[in-house]
Amino acid sequence: MGCLSAMLSCRNWLRGVVLAAAGIGSLCAISRADCLCGTAADGLAAERAGLDLEWLVQIPFNAATSAVEHVVISRDLVVVQTGDGNVVAVRAGDPREGAPLPGTILWKHPLDSHTGPFQPAAIGEDLVAVAHGDGIHAFDRTTGQTLWNSQFGHLADAGAAVSAGWVYTPFGTGKIMRLPTNPYRKAEASAPAADAKKETPAAKKQAAKKKGRAGPQKVESLEPLALTEGGSVSLQPHPFQDGVLWCTDDGTLVVLDPSGDGWRRNEFFLDRPPAGRPLVHDGAIFAATAEGDLVRIDSLAEAGAGDLRLTWRVFLDARPAGPLFATGEQLVVPLSDEGLAVYSTKTGELLGRTHVCGRVVAVAAGRIWLVDRIGRLVSIDLATGEVRDRFCLGGFTFPVVNQATDRLILASPSGAIVSLKAHEAK
Repeated sequence: MGCLSAMLSCRNWLRGVVLAAAGIGSLCAISRADCLCGTAADGLAAERAGLDLEWLVQIPFNAATSAVEHVVISRDLVVVQTGDGNVVAVRAGDPREGAPLPGTILWKHPLDSHTGPFQPAAIGEDLVAVAHGDGIHAFDRTTGQTLWNSQFGHLADAGAAVSAGWVYTPFGTGKIMRLPTNPYRKAEASAPAADAKKETPAAKKQAAKKKGRAGPQKVESLEPLALTEGGSVSLQPHPFQDGVLWCTDDGTLVVLDPSGDGWRRNEFFLDRPPAGRPLVHDGAIFAATAEGDLVRIDSLAEAGAGDLRLTWRVFLDARPAGPLFATGEQLVVPLSDEGLAVYSTKTGELLGRTHVCGRVVAVAAGRIWLVDRIGRLVSIDLATGEVRDRFCLGGFTFPVVNQATDRLILASPSGAIVSLKAHEAK
């Protein structure tokens, strides 16, 4: 259905209201500017594309003076941030007994809009952390209650990462600040402070000798700790294993995680600036460089070694553009003016290629979803590389990139958020 017909009729806007009333989503007066007709959020059109309209919700904020700035997605939560400082959490994922229905707005928390810029939120097991201005706020994941906030003397360079009881945030001093998710918990005996240089083989051998010996351990401080980045960091870190992964702007991958008797820092040199944020999938790290390298890196866990090892490297024949996506054993790589390619996550073998160009936003329902050069939402069959669907974006022009789940998430600048998943036969 074309964009012209979408402009002529908005009867599906009413269908959205009916869907919400039926419990499919919590819909709060979707703006008429966000007409569903002709878009993938049109229930009938979505079904023809192999999708189900899972939920549709309007984020409550003043869209006349502000707009959506970030949409962050995890397995069962979507966090929407708006330019006027609002942080809004929406229940996502599959329905669970005793939990609110997917599409339910769980909480809304306003922050001072004058303390920006706001960085993308980090979603942890127990909290949501938002870095903004020269500080960071932590909210209870379920209730939105403020847990704590902390300020530093520099602006945050990127969003935070939450992993295994710690929050990691790049700040403008060449440092990553580490804070506990619960600063009031009892300090525990654990590893020494993590701002150590990369362990030498001799040091690792000595540590292996000490491993298993009974003896006093250092009590881990709960005070903020500045970790050396190893270079400027403008890409949001990732939680990785029980630690954190970040990539410097010149292409150094750093993994920091606790080992048996200490924190361990390991580095891998891409030797080129990264072409976007690295991807963590099935315990492996995938990264592309601006020069056209594509690599898989694994962490060796044998005997607590933790070293980063190159598993395979592919030299791309076009410049990579935008984030990587993975589903199962398939890795989707956008290639600027040359379309996109699909590689095996296990071997690096080329599995498919298409010359359709655009900004990839998700892999869902067996299809790669992208916004093409003329502003249409296009789906490409993951198995064959054939174009399957073309939709008008309508009002859903805010680019939502979903690397975390198998949903297609659409958003409008005025706060209409839609979740679509693979069609379930009934």
